[in-house]
Amino acid sequence: MTRILLISHEPEAAPALVGRILHDRGYEIDTHVVLADPAAPDTAFPDPTAYRAVIAFGSFANAYDEVARAWVEPEIALIQEIVEQEIPYLGVCFGGQLLAESLGGHVERAPVDEQEIGLVTFDADDLLPVPAGPWFTWHEDRVVLPDSVDVLAHNGKAPQIFRFGRAVGTQFHPEADTGVVGAWVRLGPDHIPDHTSAAQLLQDLEIHEATLRRNCEQLVDWFMGEIAEVEA
Repeated sequence: MTRILLISHEPEAAPALVGRILHDRGYEIDTHVVLADPAAPDTAFPDPTAYRAVIAFGSFANAYDEVARAWVEPEIALIQEIVEQEIPYLGVCFGGQLLAESLGGHVERAPVDEQEIGLVTFDADDLLPVPAGPWFTWHEDRVVLPDSVDVLAHNGKAPQIFRFGRAVGTQFHPEADTGVVGAWVRLGPDHIPDHTSAAQLLQDLEIHEATLRRNCEQLVDWFMGEIAEVEA
C-alpha cells in the first residue's frame, strides 16, 4: 500500500477533503501535527524517505513571523531535504509558502486589495490538467518565486500553482470544505474582510460543494499520477 505523509500545522488546519480523497483512493496515510501543543511544537518529523509523497497544509501563522520561526525553519530544512531527494511534495497555501522559501524565494505581506478570501479562479497553463476554479482561498501573504520555479497558474494577484521538479505549491486551499472553513471563521473572524462574511463564505462552499470536490479530486489525481508517479 502506498504511504503518504500529511503535515498539518494546527489541528484545525486539517487535511479535510484532500485527506478523504486519498483515503478513498486506498492510500495509507500518516498525519503529523506540528502545533498539537502550541507551547511545544513538534518538529521531529517522520523520515520522508519512508513515504511515496509528502503533503503539507495551511496554518494560522505567517511564515516570516519571528515567533513562528522556531518551528518554521526546521520544516523548511525538511522541505529542502525532500526536494533534494526528489520525494514528491505538495505544499498547500502555508505549505506552499514554505516550499517557496526552501527554493530560494520568500513570503511577503500582500497589499490589502490583493489579499484573498473566498472562491477564486485563475489563469492556467493550457497543459495543466487542473481546473481553473472555483477554488477556495484564504491568504494575507503571497510568495515571491525565483526564476528557477515554473508558475503554472496565476490570477494577477499571486502565483496560484507553481512547480520545481517533483515539488508543487498552491496558494489556494483545495482541501477546504464547510467543516474546516467553519473552524477557521470561528477562530479568525477578525481576518474576514468587509466585502464578505462568515455566512457568505460557508454558503458559497455549500453551493459549489460538488464542483470543489471534483476539482480537488483532479488535483490529487494529477499530483499522485504525474508528480508522484503512482499508478491509479
